[in-house]
Amino acid sequence: MMHPSTYCLVLWTAMTATTMAQAPDSLDNPFRPVAADDTVSESKPDVVDEESPEQRMLALVHTEALPRFDRAEIFTLSMPDPFADDAMKRESGKDAFPVRPYGKNATVLKHKTLTGPSCDDLRKLWQELTFDRDGGAFCHRPVYGLRFYRGESLLFETTVCWECQNFYVPKFDRQKRTFSHRWHGFVNDVQAKALLTRLRSELPHPQL
Repeated sequence: MMHPSTYCLVLWTAMTATTMAQAPDSLDNPFRPVAADDTVSESKPDVVDEESPEQRMLALVHTEALPRFDRAEIFTLSMPDPFADDAMKRESGKDAFPVRPYGKNATVLKHKTLTGPSCDDLRKLWQELTFDRDGGAFCHRPVYGLRFYRGESLLFETTVCWECQNFYVPKFDRQKRTFSHRWHGFVNDVQAKALLTRLRSELPHPQL
């Protein structure tokens, strides 16, 4: 089974080739070159964007551009304060779901698998979230874990917290050529409530 991080890098390579074929000044091209500004010093730019093209693409394929999947696994979760001394350790098991940025696990309460049209509905609800890449990085108390598959390949795995409005996505270190994970936020608006309502209808959470 292809590791989700490897899949994302392959997908990023393919999508980059398509993107670069677009007109460089197209507003639909998220990687279009920044227009030159002769008034800005090259040694001291006014704005520095620390997010690499690789990370922007990884964010896209896990948010607005999430690929189609034919199987989804929903998990209801319970997790103590991740910074408490008695927080769960990293050991994996059938009753644990990884919260990878913390290097810890949440307890799985229940699990349900979706296939067919339900996957398309869930994908649409996810893509319609109002994403905020810099939001929701202060805590994470997940109530749902999600895994999206195409065939036997795992496309995306994450945990979602509505208290802090965040979830995790892969992060690529260009210098080390390695993957880790980082938080990505969303706005707790009508779209977020619609996703939570759908998840609760598919698999009710005993703490909600």
